[in-house]
Amino acid sequence: MLQLSLILPSFNERDNLLILIPILQKLFHENKISYEIIVVDDDSPDLTWKAVQDQFAKQEEIHVIRRIGKKGLSSAVIDGMAVARGTYFAVMDADMQHDEKILPQMLQEMNEHEIVIGSRLVGDGGYGDWGIVRKLMSKGATLVAKLFLPIQVKDPMSGYFVIRRELFNEIGDKINPIGFKILLEFLGRKKGIRSKEVGYVFRTRIHGATKMSGSVIQNYLAALYDIRFGKYVSLTFISYAIVGFLGYSINLFSRYLFSFFFRDSSKLFTFAFTSISTSATLAFVFSIMNNYFLNNYWTFRRVKNTGFYQNLRGLTIFVVISLIGLFIQLSVWNYSILLYKQSQIGSENLFINIVCNFIGIVFATATNFYLNKNITWNLKD
Repeated sequence: MLQLSLILPSFNERDNLLILIPILQKLFHENKISYEIIVVDDDSPDLTWKAVQDQFAKQEEIHVIRRIGKKGLSSAVIDGMAVARGTYFAVMDADMQHDEKILPQMLQEMNEHEIVIGSRLVGDGGYGDWGIVRKLMSKGATLVAKLFLPIQVKDPMSGYFVIRRELFNEIGDKINPIGFKILLEFLGRKKGIRSKEVGYVFRTRIHGATKMSGSVIQNYLAALYDIRFGKYVSLTFISYAIVGFLGYSINLFSRYLFSFFFRDSSKLFTFAFTSISTSATLAFVFSIMNNYFLNNYWTFRRVKNTGFYQNLRGLTIFVVISLIGLFIQLSVWNYSILLYKQSQIGSENLFINIVCNFIGIVFATATNFYLNKNITWNLKD
């Protein structure tokens, strides 16, 4: 079996990889390390995948995976590890900012550890020429990670590490491949992991542009939540509930506005023991439209409906499920009030009405989430 499988996730890193790969090959040959290099490219517009294939076409130790329709550093790393053949799996950036010279030392440390991390915060390590703002962001993210997760390493934000094949086989199916801090996934999914940090100085990027953005930060926070609390309440449900709360607020506000144009005395129909006014009906429709599109482009963005007909189908199903949820909410609300009446507490108590309505909302939200997840967006965890 090969000693090392080095995985290089990439997106628009053509110029860097054509320089980096020969440097890595020379390093491995000098240190007598048997290896393979796996470039996992997210169908880069600069044709990174093609440039690497053409340049190293005759070298069996260089492999290229071109991912079409998939993006993300963490998922790219997982896809690379899934086909890797080495005893150890190494991950480093393709932008030449990680110091490849410490790889032999990191491999030596693997004899006694499950994971070895290239760290900017131990020994002679450092952030290089990072500005004060970027350093503060990194240290802030590190602090948040340590508050959320029981980890002991000093640089959990590193994207440079080596793990044992056995560790990937053990927890690989638990990894959430969203975001960019894949190291946190390995550190957070197993307690008591044997780790070691080797210091290095972060280099300045020469070619290409940084991938840091607002969505990266959002995905990082989402990953932390999922690792720490995801086994109790899924992040998808939390997002769905937030959208539901916004929709409820929009419903109340729009109902107030519509009441200026339509008198509540003009009843349209009676539904689940409750007469529905024109303003309430229009407010419900308005909030439903808002909830569908927010859920489509945020909560279920991984499997979002696209195109006119797919959205029309999705919206239709969403409306039907929302009506089912409304029926459940009003039915539970009214049934709860009847129980209170029988206990002679009385339904005129405002607090009781609020509690009964909340119970109805909880039942309706849980039902709607399950149905929408599995039917409207067909999301399979």
